[in-house]
Amino acid sequence: MRSSIGLALCMQLLSAAVNAASSLPELGNLPGPQAATADAETCQQLQQNFDIDLKEVVKAGCKPSDQQISKLMDNPVGNLVLLFNQYDYTALKGPNSNGTRYLGRYSFMPTFPISLGEDWNLINRIPMAYVSAPINQDAGNLAGLSPNEILASPDFHSVVQDPFERTSGFGDLGYVGVASPKAPIRLDNGAKLVWGVGATALFPTASEDVLGQGKYSLGPTAVLAYMSEDWLLGAFPQHWWSVAGDDDRSDVSLTNLQYFIQRVIPGDAQWHVGMSPNVTVNWKAESGNQVTFPIGLGASRLVKLGDLPIRIGAEVQYSAIHPDDQIASRWNFRLTIVPVIPTFLF
Repeated sequence: MRSSIGLALCMQLLSAAVNAASSLPELGNLPGPQAATADAETCQQLQQNFDIDLKEVVKAGCKPSDQQISKLMDNPVGNLVLLFNQYDYTALKGPNSNGTRYLGRYSFMPTFPISLGEDWNLINRIPMAYVSAPINQDAGNLAGLSPNEILASPDFHSVVQDPFERTSGFGDLGYVGVASPKAPIRLDNGAKLVWGVGATALFPTASEDVLGQGKYSLGPTAVLAYMSEDWLLGAFPQHWWSVAGDDDRSDVSLTNLQYFIQRVIPGDAQWHVGMSPNVTVNWKAESGNQVTFPIGLGASRLVKLGDLPIRIGAEVQYSAIHPDDQIASRWNFRLTIVPVIPTFLF
């Protein structure tokens, strides 16, 4: 039952979004302050403006185009409610791994904006994950014990007998808050820059010790993206330092940097080809075991479920740099499904 909670929550939200979208009249005919009718030329002009607040499009009696929705989804600080669903299937290998081991991780990351006056938004993201890892759950009971205590512990014999016994459960809960200007920086070549700064946190909510850090951790975050008609380039760094938690667990000093390089293919489907992997640096690890740096290649496109836009994508990643003396990622397959709810529907 517990293993289905994250997926069930996601499906409930997705079902509610689909039902809400299907129960709405055509977006161009919504009741309220927008005009009752709009001529085709006016709508075409509005639909070609990728920086406009989509509420203005609807108020004019027009329906936002799929391309406008897609461009807003490209904006990491866009005025959208996004329901990120991400599944990573990771091949792990290293000394004493006895071959390749596999880790599965389903992440649900609702993302939503809150207006901070006329000029700023606060973009909120709440990552939560369900993990299936090849590690004996009793290993968590040995954390912080002395060598003699480890040898005397009954959990030690269980870990030695089958160190890769699979453990499944919820990981640590996270929060990201980024303050960003509503207006982008416009460049002479027609492209634009968007940015934001904020804070991030991790909470020790893992259902098993081996699936989490065991620490309350805080730190800074930021986002910067270059968006042109053909390219989407950017970086989303986060860093955490432990500030409280289980004294028997190791202190945390961890950096996660997601970088994205995407080529935008013209067309209604708004295909994107490129990569968006996560680089990690564990500053508490020994030299040679700190950095995991993946590269990848994948594609995504926009589809519609009724009136609900959804971006689906897949990517294969290879860890070009990885820890030398620890079991770590070698390959990763990532599947993403991202329903989007424009805020003008609220």
